[in-house]
Amino acid sequence: MSQNFLIIVLGLSLGSVYAALTMGIVVTYQGTGVINFAAAAMATVPLYVMSDLEKGLLTVPLPWVPSIDVGGVPPTWLAILLALIVAALLGALIQIGISRPLRQAPVLAKVIAAVGIMLTLQAGVAMKYGTTSRSMRQILPKGQLEVFGTNLPKDRVWFIIITVILGSALALWFRFARTGLSIQAACENERVATFARLSPQTLGMITWTLSSVLTAFLLIIAGPATGVLMPASLTLLVVPALAAALIAQLRSLWLALFGALALGVLQAQLQFHSSTKSWWPTWAKQGLLDAVPFIVIVIALFIVGSSIPMRGEDTNSGLPPVMLPKNKPLTIAIFTVIAIAALTFTSGSYRFGLMTSFAAALIALSLVILTGMVGQISLAQAAFGGVAGIMLSKFGDGIPFPISMLLAALAATVLGLIVGLPALRIRGAQLAVVTLAAGVSLEKFVFANPSFVSPSSNKIPSPSFLGIDLAVRDATSIAKLPFSIMVFLVMMASFVLAGNIMRSGTGRKMLAVRSNERAASSVGIQVAGLKLMTFGLASFIAGLGGALIGYSRGQLSPESFGVFVGLSFLAITYLGGITSLSGAVVAGLLMPLGLFFIFMDRVLTLGKYYALFSGVSLILTVILNPVGIAGKTRSDLDKRKAKKAAKLTEAGGDTSDMDDEVVYGRDASKVRGERAPLGDVMLKATEVSVSYGGIRAVNAVTVEVRAGEVVGLIGPNGAGKTSFIDAITGFTPATGEVLLDSRNITDTGAHMRARLGLVRTWQSVELFQDLSILHNVQVGTDVGNDVWKMLKESVRPTVPTPEAVSKALELMRLTDVADKKPSELSLGRQKAVGVARALAMSPKVLLLDEPAAGLDSEESVQFGELLKDIAATGIACLLIDHDMHLVMGVCDRIYAIEFGTPIADGTPEQVRLDPAVISAYLGASHSETSVGGQ
Repeated sequence: MSQNFLIIVLGLSLGSVYAALTMGIVVTYQGTGVINFAAAAMATVPLYVMSDLEKGLLTVPLPWVPSIDVGGVPPTWLAILLALIVAALLGALIQIGISRPLRQAPVLAKVIAAVGIMLTLQAGVAMKYGTTSRSMRQILPKGQLEVFGTNLPKDRVWFIIITVILGSALALWFRFARTGLSIQAACENERVATFARLSPQTLGMITWTLSSVLTAFLLIIAGPATGVLMPASLTLLVVPALAAALIAQLRSLWLALFGALALGVLQAQLQFHSSTKSWWPTWAKQGLLDAVPFIVIVIALFIVGSSIPMRGEDTNSGLPPVMLPKNKPLTIAIFTVIAIAALTFTSGSYRFGLMTSFAAALIALSLVILTGMVGQISLAQAAFGGVAGIMLSKFGDGIPFPISMLLAALAATVLGLIVGLPALRIRGAQLAVVTLAAGVSLEKFVFANPSFVSPSSNKIPSPSFLGIDLAVRDATSIAKLPFSIMVFLVMMASFVLAGNIMRSGTGRKMLAVRSNERAASSVGIQVAGLKLMTFGLASFIAGLGGALIGYSRGQLSPESFGVFVGLSFLAITYLGGITSLSGAVVAGLLMPLGLFFIFMDRVLTLGKYYALFSGVSLILTVILNPVGIAGKTRSDLDKRKAKKAAKLTEAGGDTSDMDDEVVYGRDASKVRGERAPLGDVMLKATEVSVSYGGIRAVNAVTVEVRAGEVVGLIGPNGAGKTSFIDAITGFTPATGEVLLDSRNITDTGAHMRARLGLVRTWQSVELFQDLSILHNVQVGTDVGNDVWKMLKESVRPTVPTPEAVSKALELMRLTDVADKKPSELSLGRQKAVGVARALAMSPKVLLLDEPAAGLDSEESVQFGELLKDIAATGIACLLIDHDMHLVMGVCDRIYAIEFGTPIADGTPEQVRLDPAVISAYLGASHSETSVGGQ
């Protein structure tokens, strides 16, 4: 009993270390929307300042600034105060210089910035203070304390008590103090908080400074409980802290405090059992504690992932624009000639650096596919490459090249699919947390585990193919030409195939998911399946890169693909341009041990500053140039071409562009003939109900729509009309039954309902901002077997534009703007794009949610005539709109609801004169107006 009690107390002290970081992460997130991956790295700075003060030196944490001799060791309280001042200044500087400029930036930019801060601080601290471990000074009382017959270390007990008291005080301050409530209000809705005269900048400054000081103070007094003072080990303490923060849903400080304590106890118990129990398996003794946070994070996200507030989702900031490749044969040929010539005419370390750049470019390419194209942030791509390298050592000479390389990449694919499973439920910064924890787990539990990777038997045999020796080195060369050319050819083939996928239908679906997952489902895209498939593709490509790096090294160490290597890959890929193939090439050249590194190290003798250079460059890129080096270069070239084309157009007097204000129109030569009789019931929704918490938004609504019929659904604002559409299209949980063409689709997912012919438009437009108008309309026709389709499109990416797409664009008068982006069009024409996208899918039932919003009376009349033409083709139409002239003029029947409950249905005339409808919605004046306003 006494031993177990001691283990629990030691676990609580470890949990208190996590709690210090966790509460800082939650506070920062509440105030700024940033998940601070750099929380532990920030804490290392005041800890080292405190350590040097014990030697009588006051150090400024900048590598080139000399230390100041303070003339003796200052009192403990003064040393702590000086260290906390440094922590406060660091938090304030990050708020002013990084967090404030990125306040309205997308999630990816904030994650990258936090990673940049982490890498910069770790590199700076290592250069300033060295990497040799230091002991943490014990500040709290020494000795033993007997509790329940068990001798406990006094300092640990005091540390636990202080942490609980400070954590509780902070939680109460957040709950009752005006500033704490203001921070929570800004987290819920920053725009509304601004209207209430709450300054986001001030609140951000408070939270960054408060979190930095709180974390630093608790880690200083923790003493030995924190562990040894080393930059790398302290930085990785952020992983269990992030696990506890997600348990707290990044919101509750109480859950953050006690979740972190519980995690520490769990790890202490596992450590005790693994080291003392004979039945504990040998393979689970190394690195298991580092894998626990990953397991906790995954479980927490699957339980509460959808509840975690994604702050800033109401902003319109998007990811950097994607630069789609053209894969011109001449460009590929020129690049191939240049690369092979460069390999031929270099030697030694320069050829090795260029070869390493080509292999690293594949891991960068995996990030372009996964993060740049789909918006899934992964911090573990290098780890997937490491898995492939390790598998090569396991295969030995038993499997010949290149089959061994492909199988190793497939092993990385399997692991990538497993890690990517949480992406079925989450995205953005949450996924970054999962992949960071996965990277740490792989490094500590797999790569450094002698049960899986033996230091003496992980050599990778040299490849050979068709009798050609492809060994990387011999007695006279560290980078033989045949091997280097093989690396380039593998990279080039991968880039060509990946480029084909990016500009194919699969690429359009990827960009649709990146832009708007909900709208992607509404056009038949299986979002979860596509994200998982992309994880597999990206992991396979990373596996190829890792296998090539493994061949070049001949033997891998646990650090070869460690978590900081993975972070560096993400940082440099973003720096090069994470949304373009050329960015991946630039990133490969910039990677550690790549060509640019060799140049800096050999020519400029600045190799030791490379990590610091990478971190600072990443932060500046996020703030000043989010498209990266390659993206900026291509963007500048495109602007020059556009200016040149504009001058030529102006000189030629081209005035063919149509007026952007023309929205809907009908060809006078194609006037609709006599209307065909109505067909069978295509949509029957019976007793549909929707509840949000205790509020019944839709209450037993039944609607029928026949082929060729236009049916209206009306009601005042908040009546539940859109909720009803969300319910029958599968976007919100509901009760009742939905039949489509007599087929029960009640339990069918949203994307399958769209594929079966139940297609909708959106009140808020919901277009894909990353796609052109043509591709917005076409993407709904790209659905199919995702994996098989992707494999075909990697070879044959382009197909003729489907006739249905061309007809939809022509019908909605959008042909002249087919190559523009949605943001370049007026609201009316964006509405037209939404209708065209739905029509291109050849729907059986078309659900139109406020399609005339933003149109003037003439445009509304035009749309009404167009809607009649659409219905005449046999499509069943359900129309929601507040334009009563439109609804009464085009609908065959109308349903009216109020507070989610049906109040009337019938012909337009019957509904117009119904007393309940007049009272709830139309008003007496409208009841006296003739149908259609005529």
